[in-house]
Amino acid sequence: MMPLQNGLTNLTPLNLTIDNMLKKTLIRVVGETARGVDPNMSRLDKFEVFCRVCDNLLEDGRITSAQHSSWTNIF
Repeated sequence: MMPLQNGLTNLTPLNLTIDNMLKKTLIRVVGETARGVDPNMSRLDKFEVFCRVCDNLLEDGRITSAQHSSWTNIF
C-alpha cells in the first residue's frame, strides 16, 4: 500500500469490499452460485448455505459478530 498524506494508506478495491461487506452483496453471490449448482434448491437449502458462508466470514474476521447475528437470526 502506498502512504498518502496524513499517514493514510491507499486501500486496494479488494480491501474495500472486505471492509464494507454488505448483506445484499452476499445474498446476490450466494443466489447466483446456488442457481449455477442446483437451480431447484429450496429456500431452506439456500438459507443453510447462506448461514454457512456467514459462519466462515465471521471466522475469517470479514464480518462482525453483530452482522452475523443480525443476518442469520430470523426472529
